[in-house]
Amino acid sequence: MNEPNMKEVIEKLEKVLSGDLNREDVSDWAEFYVMTDEPKVNDENVWEMLKTISGIDILDSPTTYYHNQEDIKEWIEKAKGLL
Repeated sequence: MNEPNMKEVIEKLEKVLSGDLNREDVSDWAEFYVMTDEPKVNDENVWEMLKTISGIDILDSPTTYYHNQEDIKEWIEKAKGLL
């Protein structure tokens, strides 16, 4: 698997907002990179975003996610500013 880039991060987050991807799939994708013994992400900004979005599926209650859609929109804007 290739090293992820900021455009991929943005795309994944936008797909969560549109309903094309679920939070669990995006979290799994990010965790693949974050949880490895030897991370293969050289871009520090991408690394930080991956750590953030690896928790996108955390529940605040049995039916509510801890990070709401506004949080995701803020992450997208932050990521776009780092391109």
